[in-house]
Amino acid sequence: MTIKDTLPQLRKQRGLTQEDLAVKLFVTRQAVSRWETGETTPSIDMAKLIATALDTPVMHLIDLPQEPSCQCCGTPFSVPNMEKGTNADGTENPNYCKWCYDKGAFANDTMDEVIEHSAPYYVEATGVSLDEAVSFMGAMLPTLKRWKDPYEQEARERYGDEAVQATHDRLDAMTADEWSAKELLEEAIKVQLRLALASASPTSDESAELAHMHERWIRMHWGDAAYSRQAHLGLASGYVADERFTAYYDSACGEGATAFLVEALKANLA
Repeated sequence: MTIKDTLPQLRKQRGLTQEDLAVKLFVTRQAVSRWETGETTPSIDMAKLIATALDTPVMHLIDLPQEPSCQCCGTPFSVPNMEKGTNADGTENPNYCKWCYDKGAFANDTMDEVIEHSAPYYVEATGVSLDEAVSFMGAMLPTLKRWKDPYEQEARERYGDEAVQATHDRLDAMTADEWSAKELLEEAIKVQLRLALASASPTSDESAELAHMHERWIRMHWGDAAYSRQAHLGLASGYVADERFTAYYDSACGEGATAFLVEALKANLA
């Protein structure tokens, strides 16, 4: 959907008039109206401000090509001279381009390096300014498969390259439907965690369902052969000690949600 379709929906869902939104953004009501009719399109930086004002991810306001793209740099595979990357065994990787991923290794270690390398090509392809290209890629890249996991290096140090690579290979081999199912399960876990937390008991039926949903989610990442409940509980025990995991679950489900999740796992998976 384009911004002219999504913006009116999001604005009305939040009970705002065009004038209300204009005040929040320090623009005129006419400017908001032109965005909603498609007469004009806000810049990437303005889209970020709109997203903040409406408390929604900025990618809900950016019209992206609905076609397969590199899950590292975001470039569509339909672009001339784009080729798929290769795994360590030489087989084609369907998720990454050869400029980002070759022979089982990424060409750049950080998101900033990818943006610095790719932004000039985006400028050449679209005619936007370099600043606009950098801003756009800064908003888009965090939504791509490679960058959704911010703990890549830590995971390699903790579990070893072989284990992490096996997880990557498993995720890379997922079809679009399998990937969507994994993402939907992750969101469903948050909903179930709120229900379990309300039950106030890690041994309740709601908590038991939460534990088994989380087990299915972990199996999606590790595979059945690599999964063990002992390893799962070991991973979960680290959630409480890591403020990033605590913030992730507590912000979505309420204070104490992370600790409760761990207790539910221990009670139902032991």
